[in-house]
Amino acid sequence: MPDPRPNILYIMTDDHASHAMSCYGSRINKTPNLDRIANDGMLFNNCFCTNSICTPSRASILT
Repeated sequence: MPDPRPNILYIMTDDHASHAMSCYGSRINKTPNLDRIANDGMLFNNCFCTNSICTPSRASILT
């Protein structure tokens, strides 16, 4: 019987902009593994940051 739970991979980096990944259009950085994950899964194209300081922002994501 297949497992009904979703398969979720959550990647969080520090001081990372979307234009640093080739799946978002970077021609400088090659990110083939992240590109494959994005191609087989989904991309967030409309996001916002809850706080400009990393600790409160991360806490709001994980709570």
